[in-house]
Amino acid sequence: MSTFRDKRLVKAIQLRQQGRFKDAEVLLDKILKTNPGDIVAQYQLAQLRADTKSYNEAYYLLANLLEGAPYFAEAHLLMGRIQRANGSNEAALNSYERAIELGQNSAEILFERGLLLERLNRQEGALESYNNALKLSPNVAAVWCNQSGVLSRLGRFEEALISIETALKLSPNFAYIHFNQANTLRDLGRFAQALTAYDRALELDPHNIDALNNRANVSLECGNMHQALDGFSKIIEICPGDPRGHYGSGLIFLEQSQYEKAIIYFERAKNLDMAFADARHSLALARLYSGDFQRGWLEYESRLEQSGFRSSLRKNPQSLDLYERLLHWGSPEQAVEEPLAIWCEQGIGDQLLFSTLLQELVSTGKKFIYEVDNRLIKAYKRVFPTINFIALSEPPATLAKTAKTAIFAGSLPALFRTSAESFSRQPQRVLRASPALIEHYRERLGPGFKVALSWRSTRAGRLGRSKSAPLADFVPLLSIPGVQGVDIQYGDTAEEREVIAREHGIALTHFNEVNYYDDLEDVLAILEACDLLITTSNTSAHLGGALGKPVWLLYPSEHAPFHYWAHRGGHKCLWYPSVEIISGKDLTDWNSLIQHTAYKLSQKFNKINSLFF
Repeated sequence: MSTFRDKRLVKAIQLRQQGRFKDAEVLLDKILKTNPGDIVAQYQLAQLRADTKSYNEAYYLLANLLEGAPYFAEAHLLMGRIQRANGSNEAALNSYERAIELGQNSAEILFERGLLLERLNRQEGALESYNNALKLSPNVAAVWCNQSGVLSRLGRFEEALISIETALKLSPNFAYIHFNQANTLRDLGRFAQALTAYDRALELDPHNIDALNNRANVSLECGNMHQALDGFSKIIEICPGDPRGHYGSGLIFLEQSQYEKAIIYFERAKNLDMAFADARHSLALARLYSGDFQRGWLEYESRLEQSGFRSSLRKNPQSLDLYERLLHWGSPEQAVEEPLAIWCEQGIGDQLLFSTLLQELVSTGKKFIYEVDNRLIKAYKRVFPTINFIALSEPPATLAKTAKTAIFAGSLPALFRTSAESFSRQPQRVLRASPALIEHYRERLGPGFKVALSWRSTRAGRLGRSKSAPLADFVPLLSIPGVQGVDIQYGDTAEEREVIAREHGIALTHFNEVNYYDDLEDVLAILEACDLLITTSNTSAHLGGALGKPVWLLYPSEHAPFHYWAHRGGHKCLWYPSVEIISGKDLTDWNSLIQHTAYKLSQKFNKINSLFF
């Protein structure tokens, strides 16, 4: 009898493996009618249900089986695979762990476990699982490829590159491996090599949208706009319903200051995928660049949504959870239980920018508390002694927690700056330096025309390059007779200053005892002690503008790095009345821009001298 049953079971397994599922099911049903407790037949029927993607039926079959046979390792493994297919990743991981405990410890299973851990964002665990799989079977390209992806996410890019190169030796014609290699090279900043790897991936899989998109983005990062636009256009041609082609095209036009075209493409991307946070955010920025403040600020609110940029607003996720539980202020006319809490967001530049609306808040008559970086509170208090400023903290300080109604500072412009005309109410200053410190630095700097200088941003990549220039490029400006250059650049500038002193005989004043990151009271006083700030787009520009000091802000080619520096032909910053924009379509690089600025400064200096001599 058992031999007959075994032959039927072997036949059922063969039929299932051949894809003859109906015949296999009939045979398995017959076996189970004869012997309902046959756990192997039960397992095979569950496997058949999984093969035909009837996962719910397979799940219940396995659940019943494991209730009576908890040590059936293969059943735990199959249960894990079904749970993984249904997206129940935590439960699937538990099933895999149990299967491994019971002896199912092959390279294939360890690989699948690694995939699960990746999904659960447990990168270290995934890496361990892939390493163990490779110990058992070192010649599986897919494991090396996935190991490379985990190493990249852990920031171990050089190790990732070694893994992906091993995968390529094992499987040189697999497009996905070339794609991963390109991504790793991109992360390492080796853009030319990345482009070559993307090209190879696309040779093997010409319609790979991910590869087309990433290649176009690397071309954009390299400044090759024509090549980037070709790539995004190809995505639109192959897959017009994929929002990335439209979004990328919008980025190109935004980069070229063609705002109306950019808006059209960003709108298409948004309409194709309303959860596409980058598209919604970029659409907001394009509208703000173009001067459409009404709709721009409305779109800008998408940053607060779960699919938006909430995680970049505060460092501590608990702060965002707390904010979500509060009533949000949406109109100056809205009655609130006071005090109203104005929450700080993003970096110090954004804090300074949005704080230019403090007087507008005062004019509403609402009692409010205002959260700012602790380094700036004294400077704000000198201008607004009656406002209750509290220091930014994570999670927010008690006073901010106890407020019933709140608004992020970045949402204030939607209430007060909805047209170009409304910027006529911008204050001349929102910060004031310590009078004693100003006098201290004036004495140390001595007489003469003093130009504070800041020339780089901490931003990396394409945006960072548009905001940073080498100090050596500023030699024509610093060589003007009678001009005293004063270094207020954050970070270590000693080597750059030594080079221009050695090669050009220019001594740039620098106060070594000042910590230009922490000692903002001193930095503000140094700025006040100078006659003019010349800077690229960085925090110094915001500090100078917030002080109401004369500021010359430099960027090439009339393309403002951020919407708030866009001058729309007037060369004046809407946000900071004392900031003048130095740019021009024909000033396409830092060298030509700084030469132009040096000429402008010499003319200004000559006028100043003519008043006194």
